[in-house]
Formats: sequence, structure tokens, C-alpha cells
Amino acid sequence: MTHDTLPTAAEPPDDTVVYIVDDDEGVRQSLAALLLARGYTVHTFGGGESFLAEAALDHPGCVLLDLRMEGLSGLQVFHELGQRHSALKTVFLSAHGELSSAVAAVKQGAVDWLEKPCNEATLLAAVEKASALSQAQARQAQRQQQLRERWNALSPRQQEVAQLLGTGLSSKEVARALAQRDPERPIDPRTVDTHRSAIFLKLDIRSSHELGMLVEDLGVALSAPHMAQTSSPDHHPLRDS
Repeated sequence: MTHDTLPTAAEPPDDTVVYIVDDDEGVRQSLAALLLARGYTVHTFGGGESFLAEAALDHPGCVLLDLRMEGLSGLQVFHELGQRHSALKTVFLSAHGELSSAVAAVKQGAVDWLEKPCNEATLLAAVEKASALSQAQARQAQRQQQLRERWNALSPRQQEVAQLLGTGLSSKEVARALAQRDPERPIDPRTVDTHRSAIFLKLDIRSSHELGMLVEDLGVALSAPHMAQTSSPDHHPLRDS
């Protein structure tokens, strides 16, 4: 199996890396030449084993993956990427007669499949689609991590207050709900207001609506203490998304 690292011919779009995994050297070189001319960073591999061992699987990018290869098949490599929660998005390359396998792969999460020999425009469109999706998901994951870090900066009590405020409850309703859940730890509306100010500052938000969206995005509603019941039948804490 071979692994070729090719220099870029131009500035890569969005720093996107494209991996070509195919045991046919001619296919690897022709696809690499096409993508290099469009400014992509390209790495080629002659088999799945070397690709899985050497590629940056946790960075966004696109994989052009041959379905049938010596050693690990394309489907085996694809499943391994899933097991490792790879950030890469896959476009399968299939020969005539492999349609059913290619379609099954797309149903399992591959971005697309292309029959060899590939039409240039179709190939470039598929790579652009996969790369854009991978980049978007990477940005979303980064945003989620930042939100999670901000959320974890709140005290347990602030998290309780934040979840209730995010459902639209007033300060009085939040105080009443928390007092009902834990009579030994009563809280008054003015204290809720104090918590609200601290919560908004730590989370860098300006409204309860933003707070509700943030809590829903994080899916933290069931993780905080004392959130198993609501203060009234008209209000429900946000559930995991």
C-alpha cells in the first residue's frame, strides 16, 4: 500500500483536506491532479489500513473512498470512521455493478457515491458538498464545546435557575418552583434576579429567550439536580434534544 502527500497548487478552500483512498494508482493520481488544480490539499493512500493509521481523522475534510480494495474494503473503512467519530465526510467511488453497496453506504451516512470513471464536474460538486458539510459540523462542534464550557462555569444553583428561566418562568415562578422542590433551600425572587444577571454575564446572552435556546442546544435539561418535575402543569423544563 502506498501513501503519497502532494503539495497544494493554490490556497486550499477553507483549508479543506481531501483524502483519496484507492488501490489503483492511476485513479489516485488523476483525481489528485484534478483536485490540486482547484486548490485542495490532497493526500492519497493505496489502502484503508494506511489511511486509518496516518490520516487526521478528527479534522474536517473529505474522503474519496473506493468501495472495493485489497485488505480493508471501503465499507469497512467507512464503518471504522464512524466508530472513531471521525470529522471526515465520505464520498464513495464504485465500479460498475456495485450500485447496491454504494446506495447502502449513502443510507448509512456517506455524502454521495460516484461511479468510476468519474465526471469531473460531478466529482468536484461532491467534494465541495462533503467538505462544506464537514466544515459546518466542525464549527458546530466547536460552538457546542464553547457553550458547554460556559455552562459548566455556572454554579449548580445557577444551572437550576437558568433552566427554569429558559422555559419562560418569571423570577417569582422560579423562586416558587425551587422552594417547592427543596423546601430546605428556599429562594426569593430578588435572589433569582441576582442569579439571572450572573447567568447572562457568564453565558454572554441578553434575554431569557436566548437562554432557552442555549439550554436546548446543549441538551442539559435532565442533567441538573432537582429537574425531574415542574412547578405547574403549564410549564415544562426543556428536554434533551
